[in-house]
Amino acid sequence: MLLAGLIGMVSLLSPAPAPAAPAAPPAAASDLRRPLHVPKLKRGARCPLSPSRIWVPETQQRLNGRGPAFLVGVGHADPATINMIFSYPDEKGWYGQKTPWAISRDYEGPLLVRGARIDRRGKVSFAYGYGQHLRELYWEAGADQGRPPDPGYRFLASETLVRSRGCYAFQVDGTSFSTVIVMRVRG
Repeated sequence: MLLAGLIGMVSLLSPAPAPAAPAAPPAAASDLRRPLHVPKLKRGARCPLSPSRIWVPETQQRLNGRGPAFLVGVGHADPATINMIFSYPDEKGWYGQKTPWAISRDYEGPLLVRGARIDRRGKVSFAYGYGQHLRELYWEAGADQGRPPDPGYRFLASETLVRSRGCYAFQVDGTSFSTVIVMRVRG
């Protein structure tokens, strides 16, 4: 069941025509938009990686973060790592990797995801599908792209885009929580 849901998420990110301009986040996203509380690192400081645990032993797939929202590791990536090794820059110079999210069924509300590079200057962008470059991701309450639905988690497909490797933090805000997941980007 889990594998079928992840295969469904992968198909959501296959190349498709990109919209002419990214749609503005709905007004409901404003209710979740709290100040970013990501770590600030001094140059040369070690990246404070979030906890990571093996979720699917057969594939060594990982859940990164403390919950209730987790960034799902893909492609046999190391703990708390987004691996861009097979990524090529798009026409704007950004490297992308699928970064699906698993949300505990204990939380069924809306989600807002934003991010920042924390080890030096740099930006992070997001996409729901190929060709997008968004500042943030927003999903309505109850959103679930897992097929068939998993009894323990909702699945939400996305892509993270960066210009270079480094240390990045992702803030996930819901109506009852705000959590930060720190990942290293390699490639």
